[in-house]
Amino acid sequence: MDSINLANFIHEKIKQLEADRVEYVSSGNIKDMEDYRFVMGELSALRTLHDELRKALQSEGDFDE
Repeated sequence: MDSINLANFIHEKIKQLEADRVEYVSSGNIKDMEDYRFVMGELSALRTLHDELRKALQSEGDFDE
């Protein structure tokens, strides 16, 4: 697996994890404020990673969304 394929694979995994966290919050599974803060922190980190990886792939011209 070359580096571009690996980056695309990771990008897809990050998108899936992000969607899972959004579903968790929107389906009312939050137990308390601590859980909410934790999940929102995860979501923030995943979105940052998603954006940075997208930018890197776009700069290489190998981005397919």
